Amino acid sequence: MTTSTHPRPFTGRRLALILCAMFAVVMAVNFTMATLASRTFSGAVVANGYVANQDFNTWIAQGKAQAALGWSATASVKGGRLVVAARNAAGEPLAGARVRVHLIHPFRASLTRWLDLREAAPGRYVAEDLIPRGQWDADIRLEAEGRIVLVSERLFVSGGNAS
Repeated sequence: MTTSTHPRPFTGRRLALILCAMFAVVMAVNFTMATLASRTFSGAVVANGYVANQDFNTWIAQGKAQAALGWSATASVKGGRLVVAARNAAGEPLAGARVRVHLIHPFRASLTRWLDLREAAPGRYVAEDLIPRGQWDADIRLEAEGRIVLVSERLFVSGGNAS
């Protein structure tokens, strides 16, 4: 006795169900990704792109003047606090400066804040606030002798240590 198995025929209804299922999966992924993207990063780098474009040449001139000045500032985290070491062109500590840091969390704008650092030793400036774990962009504004130097660094904080 032989039994024959006949495959089920491929009908229009089956095709419609497969197409609907595929579109449903694509739409679910798109909505999920759009929701996650809109909740994490606004994408806004400048408030007004037109004005920023007009100021571009001024920024380039300021950058060249800053490079000619030769000052440097490096950021690190010691004991959970932000520390900035500032040096003049001769490599000596830059004492008596005003140091402000715009600490930016690249993924959570709500954590972004400004820190005013105090001078703990000549050329060494320390923040009062503890820095939470995570990745941070530190935009350092160093003012001394009537001049301003801007330096940006990326910090990776884990357990109070940074690199």
